[in-house]
Amino acid sequence: MTAQETAIKTAFEVEEMTPQEISECMGLDVIAVKSCLLNYSTRYRKLCNEAPEEEDTLNYNREEQQRIKDVIMDLAMGAESEKLRFEAAVYIRDDAKGRKDRNNNLPTTNVLVLNNILKQGREMADKIKQIN
Repeated sequence: MTAQETAIKTAFEVEEMTPQEISECMGLDVIAVKSCLLNYSTRYRKLCNEAPEEEDTLNYNREEQQRIKDVIMDLAMGAESEKLRFEAAVYIRDDAKGRKDRNNNLPTTNVLVLNNILKQGREMADKIKQIN
């Protein structure tokens, strides 16, 4: 776990900050913060599992879910790398079939890498919109 990931976990578990507060404080996308907490905080995962599905303080809200889906779809359709397009397409298919449902075998992703991917996805979506 990197120093930043440790700081995010500590901010949530010790300082009792919300993912939104952590994202604003650290200048990160709230999706990256929530993903980091899903990877490293047992307490966060437990609270997410206990929270009603319509509760979006901890879980991804509908808008965040849509942003994530848009980034993955944009990568599947427009990435220059065929490997990346393939991986995004397979992910979309597997998710639609329920193969990506939440479990205890969460992959670990560096929070800065995820934050950059989300940023690049937004930029790519903006470019695609400008072309059309």
